[in-house]
Amino acid sequence: MLVEFMGTNLLKKDNQEKLEELIFSRIENKDDFYYINQYLKSIENYSLRKFLFSKLIKSYFDRFNLVYESNVLQYGEDKIKLDIDSDTFDSLIELLDEVEIDAQTLFYFLSDNLIKRISVLKSLLKDRSKKQWRDEELVSFINNLTPLTKDFLRLITEKGKIKTEAIINDLQLKSKKSVSALVSAVARNAPNDKEKLIFKEEDYIKVNEKYRDKIYRIINN
Repeated sequence: MLVEFMGTNLLKKDNQEKLEELIFSRIENKDDFYYINQYLKSIENYSLRKFLFSKLIKSYFDRFNLVYESNVLQYGEDKIKLDIDSDTFDSLIELLDEVEIDAQTLFYFLSDNLIKRISVLKSLLKDRSKKQWRDEELVSFINNLTPLTKDFLRLITEKGKIKTEAIINDLQLKSKKSVSALVSAVARNAPNDKEKLIFKEEDYIKVNEKYRDKIYRIINN
């Protein structure tokens, strides 16, 4: 409705912050990305459609803590040129459901460096070979955690994805090293052949969405 009402006025710099606030900052899930992308395909004004599409792509890569601007994707000091059309973007949206894909994995996957792309493929295939957790295994694993580690897992599960600084504040920890120790504790106590329950991504810790509801129920039982 905002797009239809304001039209090309959205291209004005003064209106761009309003656009971010009312539309792109409120995208919550994969369906939102699909819906907006399909709507943008129907806009006849090329300049407006191109501008809004660039904002949509930026919002998508923000989810992975990747910087995207002017068709350039950046991870750390590395940059790659990307030309993404709306149909290709539909395929990218599907990756939001893949818990194994973090910022580095997605960046290397989109890179034109074949060595990096092969390394990503090998990593994904290795992760996919790991076994799923059975309910009784999760119960046993969580019950054997220390109280602090269990509180840490509870917090990650409740938030889904949370910054390291927020973890330090919520659990009253001393430093980022304390958070790293808790991440290591979860990994150390889990069997090596099982799928990861949490992931570290840049300055965030996130839960494996496949097990989020189960973990939440077990911890809060």
